[in-house]
Amino acid sequence: MLIRTSGEIWNEEEEETYHDQVFGCIVKQRLGGGSVDLLHQREAEEPLTKQLCLGSVCQHLTLRSQPDLLNSLLRSLSLSDAPEKALHVFRHILHLSPPSSSDHFAYTFLLRAATLLHPHHGLQLHARLLHAGLHADLFVQNSLLGFYASTADVDSVRRVFAGIARPDVVSWTSFVSALARCGREDEALAAFRSMDVPPNALTLVSLLPACARLGALRHGKAIHGFGLKSCGGHGCNVILDNAILDLYLSCGDLVSARNLFGEMPSKDVVSWTTLISGYAANGIPEEAIATFHVMLRHGQVEPNEATMACVLRACASLGALSTGKWIHSYLLKSRIGVWGLPGNALINMYAKCGAIGMAWRAFSGVVRRDMVSWCTMMGGLAMSSRADLALQLFASMICHGLRPDGVAFLALLSACCHGGLVDQGLMIFEAMSKVYGVVPHKEHYTCMMDAFSRAGRLKEAEGILRGMPVEPDRHVWGVLLSACKMHGLQQAEWEQLGGKEALGGHLDFGGGTYALVSNILADAGRWQVSNQVRDLMRVRKVEKTAGRSRIEGRFVDTL
Repeated sequence: MLIRTSGEIWNEEEEETYHDQVFGCIVKQRLGGGSVDLLHQREAEEPLTKQLCLGSVCQHLTLRSQPDLLNSLLRSLSLSDAPEKALHVFRHILHLSPPSSSDHFAYTFLLRAATLLHPHHGLQLHARLLHAGLHADLFVQNSLLGFYASTADVDSVRRVFAGIARPDVVSWTSFVSALARCGREDEALAAFRSMDVPPNALTLVSLLPACARLGALRHGKAIHGFGLKSCGGHGCNVILDNAILDLYLSCGDLVSARNLFGEMPSKDVVSWTTLISGYAANGIPEEAIATFHVMLRHGQVEPNEATMACVLRACASLGALSTGKWIHSYLLKSRIGVWGLPGNALINMYAKCGAIGMAWRAFSGVVRRDMVSWCTMMGGLAMSSRADLALQLFASMICHGLRPDGVAFLALLSACCHGGLVDQGLMIFEAMSKVYGVVPHKEHYTCMMDAFSRAGRLKEAEGILRGMPVEPDRHVWGVLLSACKMHGLQQAEWEQLGGKEALGGHLDFGGGTYALVSNILADAGRWQVSNQVRDLMRVRKVEKTAGRSRIEGRFVDTL
């Protein structure tokens, strides 16, 4: 109670003195053999973690004879908004007394803090552990696995795990999770199969995203069955249920996803958001919006920022401007607001629905704009062929101190392409690496090819094609072939550009590309070869899907 009262003192100097006195009483009682309630101990830590005076705390914590109080403080600091303070406190303590064998718990909290900071902090801690002979402690080894997983250092993860004499379920879970997070999904599955201890729910939760990325539905269903047997049915662990739901949606098994969602006795905001996002990702955004309305009618769970962003993306896919406006008003009335994820999704929704003026107003209303906000607005201006405004916005972004990345340059190049500003686009393309140090990727090359092709500058488009650092894919060839058709190139010319070799290769061309080649050949009077291309489409089982637009959720076919 005294500690809580101290938070109400106005004078900062008085408050620090008061904290010192109360903290000193606790220390004295502990050193004198008295017992201190853990609740009081945590109450003492809370104001200290909010306003930490390192010198004062370190004087108190010369109590290395009572390391549990130090460890409790380090734990609180590692979980706070300033985890670097845990490292600062520990450095001061090391100057006051030599390390002891009881410090292994302290290192687990310090390694947790290091995962949120620069990797060199964790490497220094690992070196100190080796020097102190604490590296073989199981708790420390499990924490090291978590640290190296956060740095995506797979080799170090393997070395640490190989050094564990008897891995427990935490060790195996950390190892499987680390492999999955580092993109080694096959290794994660192999490690799971070789476990010599029973996995827990957290092990399964760590593995399921790897199954989702691999599209390993069969393995995911086996894990689902194992989870049901070990937990005794759905509802024992909502986090596990959510992970299984995400797996089914990622693999496109909507029937299993619906059944699982219906059987879940407990649904949190993650459950609803996962289902809404999964429907949108599987091409049924109308179901996503309908699910959102059901969620609101149930009233048991309030949507969060991620939920609103998913619904707005569904509105953008549908071209459902009126629904998007209603969600905008809902955001303004709710505690969520229009910044962060919802704000960026709102800009995207208005832009994709063609309401570029409303997108601009939404952008202006976002107080804390991040790189996504600027890139989304530039992308919207590109879709509306407002290259002049996109260039102005890019200049404004630079003035605000943001350094453009590859996504920002792609949005800007797209704006120049659609606006016919080919030379400006070329200058920006060259400045990417020379001025800003951003390496162009395939998408940037494709965008420049598109700009040159639309302008009829096919020789320069060919130069971009030849200079690509990767093999051109069907999208790149589609851009070039569209230019050939647009500018009336004959068969000999597109063959000279390499179109014939590309078509005869193993590229996964879409139906639109085959149709383009067939039409080019037909225009050149090569009817027999044109028919051969159509036959090739049938052999490869490729179909051309007619283009369709969606306005307010309904398909509009253009004849």
